[in-house]
Amino acid sequence: MQGGMLYKKSFTHPLLRCLSQEEGLHVLKEIHDGCCGSHIGTWALANKALRVGYFWPTMKQDTHYLVNKCEKCQKHATLINQPAEPLNVMLSPCPFSQWGMDIVGPFSLALGERKFLLVAIDYFTKWVETEPLARITEGEVMKFIWKSIICRFGLPRELILDNGRQFKGRRMQDRCAGLHIK
Repeated sequence: MQGGMLYKKSFTHPLLRCLSQEEGLHVLKEIHDGCCGSHIGTWALANKALRVGYFWPTMKQDTHYLVNKCEKCQKHATLINQPAEPLNVMLSPCPFSQWGMDIVGPFSLALGERKFLLVAIDYFTKWVETEPLARITEGEVMKFIWKSIICRFGLPRELILDNGRQFKGRRMQDRCAGLHIK
């Protein structure tokens, strides 16, 4: 007890100020919904209240109740019952032999009405090649692969692409097969 206030010892702070349940709910709502609030989930919200320096006996239950009532928390919460997917390491045997490609955008219009970005990343060196595009076509992708990858770094062994039609067209498949690119 200091200055008429009750405090609790803590491992993380010298002292945590003890609150009533009403005061605690007010603090939780401010952390959760206030100007700097965030929908971070039950445990993170309770830990944030502890880090700020507050404690009350029903803190965990109150936090659980508040988060369960919040629609945004329900929408954006991590799925607890969803099993974690194992990550697979993609090894590349040597530089510039394996490239990953994708298209990013649309962005706001740039010079020449370009609003998409074609991105290629070498899996070994993490080298990035990009090209702004106005339209996404199979021809533009093939031109980019020839100019920015093959002419600069040699024939890749493999291109890793998504199933976009600009990557899966007949001309693209024929060109890759002719150059022995997987």
